[in-house]
Amino acid sequence: MSNSRQLSESRAIPTRTVLINDTTQLPHDYCTTPGGTLFSTTPGGDDAQFEMDI
Repeated sequence: MSNSRQLSESRAIPTRTVLINDTTQLPHDYCTTPGGTLFSTTPGGDDAQFEMDI
């Protein structure tokens, strides 16, 4: 059994911040982190972060 591996270069995941004013503006498949940040992914694979301003 061979343990040869090829290392790949890491790349940052593109992100964008979206300001929302009401929870009805959230996507249906959002998630939360323990710190309260809301996040979701777009069909293109970008990471979207949502900040509540209420």
